[in-house]
Formats: sequence, C-alpha cells, structure tokens
Amino acid sequence: MTSSSSPAMAPDTLQLRVAELDTDDAALLAAAAGSPRARPPPLSPSAHVRPRMVFETPPLRRETRSTNIQLPAWATDHALPSPACVAANEKTGLLDRAASFPSLQSVASASPHHHHSLAKWNHSLLHATVHEHSDGPWWKRQARDAAQAVPCIVIAIALNLMICVPFGLSFFPAEWQDIPMPRAVGIQMFLLTTAICQFVFVAKSSFDGPIGMMMVENVPFMHTLSMSIIQELGPKDERVLPTIMVTYALSTIVVGVIFFALGYFKVGNVVYLFPKHIIVGAIGGIGVFVLQNGIENATGRPFEWTKSGVMSLFDGSIVWLWVSSALLAGLLWVLTRRITSPVFPPVFFVSIPPMFYVALLVLGISPDVAREHGWFFDKAPQVEFYTMWEQFQFGLVEWSVIPKQAGTILGLTFFSLMHVPINIPSLSLTTDHEADINDELMAHGISNTLSGLVGSVQNYLCYSTSALYFKCGGVGRKSGIAIAFAMLAFFIVGPNAVAYVPRCMAGCLMIHIGLDLLKEALIDTLDELDKMEIATVWIITAIMTFWGMNEGIAVGVLLACITFVMQSASLPTCAPIRGSMSAATLRSNAWRTTEALDVLDHESRSIHVVQLHGHLFFGNANMLSEYVRNLFETPQQTRSTSTNGTSRSGHIESFALREEPSIRYLIMDFTLVVGLDSSAADRLTKIKFVCDVHHCRLVFAAVPTIYRRFVTHLSHAFPDRSMFHVASDLNSALEWCEDGILACYTASRVFKKPFGDANDDECAHLWKLQQLMPDQPLRVLHNLLEYFTLEEVDAGQILWKQGNPADRAMLLIDGQLQSIIEEEAGTTEDVAIGAIVGELCLLTGEKRKTTLVAKTRSVVYTLTAAKFEEMKENDCALAFLFQSIALRYTLHRLQYVGNRIWETKCLPI
Repeated sequence: MTSSSSPAMAPDTLQLRVAELDTDDAALLAAAAGSPRARPPPLSPSAHVRPRMVFETPPLRRETRSTNIQLPAWATDHALPSPACVAANEKTGLLDRAASFPSLQSVASASPHHHHSLAKWNHSLLHATVHEHSDGPWWKRQARDAAQAVPCIVIAIALNLMICVPFGLSFFPAEWQDIPMPRAVGIQMFLLTTAICQFVFVAKSSFDGPIGMMMVENVPFMHTLSMSIIQELGPKDERVLPTIMVTYALSTIVVGVIFFALGYFKVGNVVYLFPKHIIVGAIGGIGVFVLQNGIENATGRPFEWTKSGVMSLFDGSIVWLWVSSALLAGLLWVLTRRITSPVFPPVFFVSIPPMFYVALLVLGISPDVAREHGWFFDKAPQVEFYTMWEQFQFGLVEWSVIPKQAGTILGLTFFSLMHVPINIPSLSLTTDHEADINDELMAHGISNTLSGLVGSVQNYLCYSTSALYFKCGGVGRKSGIAIAFAMLAFFIVGPNAVAYVPRCMAGCLMIHIGLDLLKEALIDTLDELDKMEIATVWIITAIMTFWGMNEGIAVGVLLACITFVMQSASLPTCAPIRGSMSAATLRSNAWRTTEALDVLDHESRSIHVVQLHGHLFFGNANMLSEYVRNLFETPQQTRSTSTNGTSRSGHIESFALREEPSIRYLIMDFTLVVGLDSSAADRLTKIKFVCDVHHCRLVFAAVPTIYRRFVTHLSHAFPDRSMFHVASDLNSALEWCEDGILACYTASRVFKKPFGDANDDECAHLWKLQQLMPDQPLRVLHNLLEYFTLEEVDAGQILWKQGNPADRAMLLIDGQLQSIIEEEAGTTEDVAIGAIVGELCLLTGEKRKTTLVAKTRSVVYTLTAAKFEEMKENDCALAFLFQSIALRYTLHRLQYVGNRIWETKCLPI
C-alpha cells in the first residue's frame, strides 16, 4: 500500500484510473465524493500539488444511546465514512474494489491532513463495531451484555407474574364455590401457556424481542363456557371440571388451527376486515369484565352489575378491600400524569406488596389477622405442577355438552383474531420493524396449537409488555429464551406464593387495566368515530356487560352492517346522483343544420339529464326515486344542480329561480355507475311509472354491460319504444331525444334539401359538405368540391400512420374509418359519415397524431396539400371557408358531451 510520502498522482492519471471502474460504481463514487460532508476542491489541469482526500473524515460522531457528542475510541486510527459512501459500499462493494487501485490509494494518502489510505479507511468501516466493543476478552463482553440484559428480563418476568395472579385466579367463575381443585391451578395454566408461546415466538417471530402471554382478554369467554357447562351438568357433578378443562383445550386448538391456516394460505389480511368500532366496542366490554374481576379479586366475593350487587359492595366487612384497590388505582392514574416513564407502572405494582407489609408492621397488625379479614388470598394446599393434568379424566368428560359450546368457541376465536391486526402493526411501529402478518399468524397458530395439546389456554404476542420490554432496551433471542425458562420454572415451582400477595395489589392491577380499557373504548374514540359508530361502541359494551359476550359480538356485527348502510346512504361521496342539469348546453355529436340547432337551442331545456355514479343499492336508491319525483313537482324552478364538492347533501335541493319548460325527456346516465343491486333496479323500474304520469319519455344511457338482464327486463316490461329507450351511451341518448324533438318539425321547409335530385351522386356529396357549413350557398360549396378528388378505399387500407407528414385531408362520404392512437393501449375512435378528417394537421403542418384505417370499403373526397396551396393562390375566399369548416368541426368535437364527464375525444384525427 502506498505510504503518505508517495509522490502525488497527476490528475489525468487519476481520471484514467477512475475510468477503469464500471459506470455505476463510478457514479456512486462521484456521488459520495460530492456529499456535503466532503467536497474536494476542483483540480487545476496545471496543478502539481497533492490533491485532498476524496472522502473527508468527520472528527465527531453522536452516540446512538446518548445525547452527548463523543470522540470515538477508534477515530484517531480510522476514518469515518459519509453515509453516501456507506450506502454505496453496501450496494456494490465499490470501496473494496476501489482500494485495489494504486492510483486511488495514492490520492487518498496524499492528503496533507494526515488521512489514512482508502483501503485502511474501508477496513475501519467494516470492523468499526468490532473495534469499538473489543476492549476485553470474550467472556467479559458476554458478561457485560448479560448484565445489561438482566434488568429488562426481570421487568418482563415481573409483568407476567403480576398479571398471572389476578387473571389466573379468574379462569373459573367466582360463583362456582364447589370447584373440586384449588383455583390457583389457573395460575399454572397461565404460566404454562406463557412459557410455550415465549419459546415459539423466540423461534418463529420476526421481532427481535417478542414477549408472549396468555390471552387475558378471553377470560370472559372462558367464564361463559364454564357457566354453560355448570348449568348443563350441575355445579357438584364430577364430570363438570374434566369437561371444562377439555373444552378449554379444544378451544385453544381451534384458535391455533385457524391462526395457522390464515398464515399458511397467505390470507392473513382478512383479519383487517373487522370494523374498528366493533373491535373498540369489544374492548369496552372486556374493560368492564376486567373491572368486575378486579372488584371480585379485591373482595373475594362474586359481583354482578345489578342494584343488589352494587349495594353489597358497601358491606362493612369488604368495603375497604375494594376501596383500597380503587384508591391505589387512582393514585397510579394521578402519578402517571406526571411521571411518563414506561417503567413506572410496573415498579408501582411491584412496590405494593412490600409497602403493604410495611404498613402492617407500622400498625402492629400481623399477617394472619389481616388474612382473617380478607386482605390476603387464602392459602392453597400444596399444588404440584402436574395437578392441572390430573383433571383431564377423559372417562368423566361429557362429550355431548361440548358441541353445544360451538357458538361461544366461535366467538372466542373471532375475538382472538382481532388482536393480531392491532398488536402486530402497533409493535412494528414501536420497534421500527416491518413484520409479515402471515408469518406472525403462523407463529400464533403453532403456539396456540401446542398450548391446547398440553391442556392450556390461548396465548398471543402481547403488545404492551413487548413495547415496554423494547423501550427498556430488551432485545435478543437469548433474553427471550431466558424469560421462557423463567416462566417454565415458576410453573414447576407452583403458585403457592400467591397466598402472600395482598388482594389490593391484584385488585389495583385489574381495576387499573379495566378502567384504562374503558377509557380507550368509550372516551378516547369520541373524536375518532362518528355518532353512529360511537353509539355502536356503547351498545356493544352495554350488551357484553348485561347480557353476554357472544350476544355482544353478534349485535356488534349486526350494528356494523346497519352503520355501513346508513353511512353509505348519507355521505355525499356515496350519494347516487353526481349531477343533474337540463340539456340547454349539452349536444350530441350528430351533425345538425343551423335551422335544426336553432330549434334545439329553443327546445333542449325540455331534456333533463341525471348523472348517476358509484354503487346504487337499497340504501340510496330511495333517495334517487324521491329526487326524480321532486323534479316533476317543481316545474317552475330551474332543476340544474351539481352535487360536486363537500356541500352536497343527501337530497339535491339547490334550485335557482328561473322558469323552465316541463320535462319531456328524462335521461338517467349510468356511465359512472359501478354497481347495481336488485333493490336499486326495482326502484329504477318504478321511475318509469312516475314519468308516465307526467307524460315524460325515459331514457337509460350507458347501463353497464354486466347488467344485461336488467336491460332485457326493462325492454320486456316497457315495449313502447316511443316512451322508453335504452341507449349505449349519453351521446346516443341525447341524439335520440334531439331526433324526437326535431321530428315534430319534419313538415317544415327548414329541413328540405336545397337541391332537387337526392339520388344524384354529386348532390348527395354536396349535401354532406353542406352539413359542415350549412349557411353557404350551393355554388360556393360546388367550387370548393372542385379541389377535392373522389377516391375509393378498400377495407383494411391504412390511409396514414401516426407520425407521417400531413399531406391531405378527407371528407367521408360513405363507409367507415377508424382513428387509432398507437401508444395508448389501442385507443380508437370511429369517424362518422359526413365528417372531415386530417384538416388540422394539414393547416398547421404538424405530423399525424393518429393512424387512420378504413374499417369497411369507403368513399372519400381528398384534398391534397398541393391542391390546398393552389386554392390559397387562386381563391383566398375558398381557402378561408375551408379553414372555417376545420374550426367548426374542431369546435364540434371539443363540445362533445362526454368531454365534460368521463372521456376525451382524440384530437385531432
């Protein structure tokens, strides 16, 4: 490697060496060299001074876990690259290859600022982290990392143990006093499923620090299962407990299989279909249940949300038990408003037991006396870790009862699925890690299936614990495995330590969680949901509280459908009418004489166009029929309205105060309609009867082709073609209405041809030309036609291609031509008989914008560029007339009705 004392490399040599790199690498090198962090001065061709190093080295860096700016330990030996250089090297390895060029090494080492070579700088880039943390033997580094991870592991374990006590004791209903085993077995089930899911998530989850936990939100469904089986078999029947345990395990397996299937078949996004307000309402119901269980854990008595249940709380023997828990929860709420650290709530809960014992010591009360007055949980007999499995006496299981719980198991599964679209995206945002929802579902499926197979309950990746663990610095698979083994160890040791936990700690924890869930569901969403959704949330919460969990979810699904219909029918963006106007300014693209246009200008207000859009369904179809009825009931007011903008209401009522003639033609334009259900189709059919009462002709335009059966039904229901018509598009509908108006004037002279023999070819051609300029006398048109050449075109012949020079214009006399835009996926437009094509490009000298093809054998009059030049020289008036025809035809196309609504005609042809 070239030392810093090597002679300077000439700039030309440097450029040759850089040219040896490939184009992409050189571009990346140039971009890195031009970064704000390092900008070398320009090289003079005649300069022989040593150039500066291409990549400047910043002397300082900011530590990622501190707010202080420090000088790194390796900064005195190695140069720090700019971010642009790092990105370039990661993509292409450019710096590694560039280091092999002696010229670049010389340039790098020639800096007067004592910078190191490019190769050494790249070496420092790749090994910076190793150098930074290599201060000491391997075992010291491992010990230091373990010491840093211990606090995070302790916090995660403490959170699980704290939550497992109140919720584990709640696995079985408090009103079941004849339970044949200690309730503390529920804590074992909690710890076992938590340990299993922790092992699975460490192995299968893409998150670096996932924390699994028993799915505590499902405890209400477990109570519903238990109470249903108890009522079926009796509270003292020996078959009750085995049947309940098997039902719990089977429900867990069902949840696991569905989780895994959704992830395996890559349909995990289906979990996002649950409406938010239904999930929020269920959260509110769960919050009430957790609050109720907190009161039960604090008092040791069952509690119900009835008048007698509320009055029982004021019994002198228990009142202070739940009041103390409520006061602690209130104290925590006040303190968390001032102390925002995420570590504070767990520390607060963990400090309750020692503070309680200190209070007993100060007051001189022994723990035994406090236990007699209900301040501690009862001492459980020695419970071995295999006690829960002893309850699976399959010979005593009443299998006929389990299928009757299918509805509750389905509700439990449905509610379990709700957690994934909440927890996984939330944890992704917190940890800045993009997780695959399908992979996470498969991990949930494996953990729940394994948990069910060993007789435990549902589990999931807990967002709150995982987020707190991450914010405290907890990461790594090793730490996750340590947490899993700790949970397994506590499962084996047993839950006997619960007898030394004061009830106020369990009550405070559950009351705090319950109130927090209620606040999240009922208060925090007031600014996020509309009135109907808020009402749905409150109704679901109330039904889950006073009726049941399954009933609450069922009513929630029904209310979600009702809410969707009402919102879709009332929102302006979902209104069926986009615009409503008379045809005073709307014309079809049919060529009309000046006299005919005068008639239409006078009579076109009797044509009314109602433009529909969106999805027409039973929720908004009635709005459409009411609007049509109102059109005929207000004949003296202007009916032209627009529903664009946010001011649009459900019923279109903005009328001006100008008189209009009665409506004789009503066009319903379906161009922008994307859906039509049977209820809306029935309403549309009934509009015909409203029109018959007012002697109005009804036209349906551009009905989507997928609804051919609807069009066929209309054709059979209304065979009178003079009063009902189905048009292919809005232009055709307007043309049909205009023809009907003009038909009333067929006896008038204004529509007689100005020359006698209609069968004469030349007169027929002059008639076509006169339609383009109807106010010109026949002599002038005959003189103009003298410059045109009559030609016949075979079918399929290409008259000109897109991009060709414009050397002629054509007047179509017979047949059919088609204009094609080649670069726009086959955009085409047919040319009608009597239309002139190619005139604009001929006048402007531009190249052809489209390709013109003859679809059938056609007859055209052709005006070549040479003839047009001759016309300008010999008869300027005729040349001016031709230009007027071109402008009029262009104006006609620009005023095409579809241009304003949904499409644009290709201009020019």
